[in-house]
Amino acid sequence: MIRRILDFIFILLFMWVCMILGLWLINEVIVPLEMPGINNRVLTGILKVAMSSGLALFRLWLWREIVKRMFWRALRSQERLLKIVEDKRSRSQESKG
Repeated sequence: MIRRILDFIFILLFMWVCMILGLWLINEVIVPLEMPGINNRVLTGILKVAMSSGLALFRLWLWREIVKRMFWRALRSQERLLKIVEDKRSRSQESKG
């Protein structure tokens, strides 16, 4: 139980750090970025928004993958625990009977 709570806390902390770093990267690198050869401000703005959106979507995809792996790992450990309990029950019933 404590392991699952710690996993949840680590996921949240990791994603908050990723979000803060992503926002810093957008603010410090992508927004002031000047693209040589492109004089159209609208096109430059569209490219900056596309790069920022791609960064945000990557963060969300990463979050999804981490949560999926944690979920299936927790499910497998729960299944193993249920098998152990079932084996103990069957052994105790065999010894009584």
